[in-house]
Amino acid sequence: MIAYSGFNNGKIKIMTKLYFILTFVLFAAVNYTQGQDFSGDLKNAKKVEVNKLYKFSKTPNGYGSLKEFKLNQLRPPTIFKEERNTTWFLIEAPYEGVLTFEITPHRNKDDYDWMLYSYTSTLSKEILSDKATPLRTNNSNNKLGLSKTGLKGGIETVFSPPGAGSSYSKPLNLKKGEKLVLVIDNIYKKGQGFNLLTRIIPVFKPPFIIIEGYVRSKKTNLPLAAQVLFEDDTSGAAIIKVNSDPITGYYKAFVPVRSLNGVAKRVGYLLTLHNVVIKKAEKTQLDFFLDTIVPGQKLVLYNIHFSPNSDQFLETSKPELHRLLEFLKEQPDWQIKIVGHTNFNAFANARYLQTLSFNRALSVKKYLLENSIPEKRMSCAGLGGNNPLFNTKDPIEGLKNLRVEVILSQKNRQQIISETKLQKVNVSR
Repeated sequence: MIAYSGFNNGKIKIMTKLYFILTFVLFAAVNYTQGQDFSGDLKNAKKVEVNKLYKFSKTPNGYGSLKEFKLNQLRPPTIFKEERNTTWFLIEAPYEGVLTFEITPHRNKDDYDWMLYSYTSTLSKEILSDKATPLRTNNSNNKLGLSKTGLKGGIETVFSPPGAGSSYSKPLNLKKGEKLVLVIDNIYKKGQGFNLLTRIIPVFKPPFIIIEGYVRSKKTNLPLAAQVLFEDDTSGAAIIKVNSDPITGYYKAFVPVRSLNGVAKRVGYLLTLHNVVIKKAEKTQLDFFLDTIVPGQKLVLYNIHFSPNSDQFLETSKPELHRLLEFLKEQPDWQIKIVGHTNFNAFANARYLQTLSFNRALSVKKYLLENSIPEKRMSCAGLGGNNPLFNTKDPIEGLKNLRVEVILSQKNRQQIISETKLQKVNVSR
């Protein structure tokens, strides 16, 4: 994460010449791939979303209905000599950036080799005729205790042949819409599964602009010292974090021209979030007004994203979920009601949308439970598409109706006193 307290003209001129690369991220029969969501053939490659973790409890067993890589000892050492236990994945870049991925075996002795190809309509024929050239490969032996493999920043190896070598290969620059095929082969049968996480780190190019404004109290309009953070709306990647001036409340940040999430936070105040669409390379003003916390207040979280028709988080949800978690840790005396919402859809079953929205709220609750927020502080509800914030035909603005809301209610005084007494008793024991 990059922090700037201010910019002068010289710094801006220098920085506009730089690119921002930010981190912040499988059929059943003999010789058919076994397991969950595996495809042993290129034609049925399973599409995986970037910035989302996939967990597989089994490994592929066999090569599918077609053996794309028949035994050929004359192939270059960077290409599979033969398919053994393979699965194929399709990756499509939703935005321009740098691709990395990691394959993490659940058992260290499992040895995963892989190859990465640019997807074309003729790729299958080219592979069968040994005319396809992979963009990246890694067929080296796993190192004991370091069985992870993939693409990783700081690595310059492009092709790693069998034998001793690097466990990782060099990241790959992708354009928006570019498609890749990843084929993974475990040289051992009956492995114990693996995780796959693909990330595309956005590349932010000039022009950059100054975004500035003031952080004030919503109740008194007085200036506040607060942390102001901007993230890329598409990927969730952090762009810049600054602090507002404690005397004037003024802040200034340097951001690329694109859709952003702006967040202002201060202990004792409700989080304030803005979605900002910057279309022109000119100075932009954005003010934040922070509200003191009172019962019944609502925190609207637009950036907790789910897979379509699913309660599974996308990787881009992590920053927002982490913010909610930290907020609740800072406010231990507050209980919350988590309410899920979907978009209104006149053609969808209302009960289905209500159930989906409830399950999404429940996913948020489970995340908080897994991170030490007591269950007694939380309840859930799902309202489907019955309460849209925006009645609009604009699909971008309409996406804001797909939200999670958190309603706060303070514990009563007697409950706080009882818990305090119980803590004292436990300490005395």
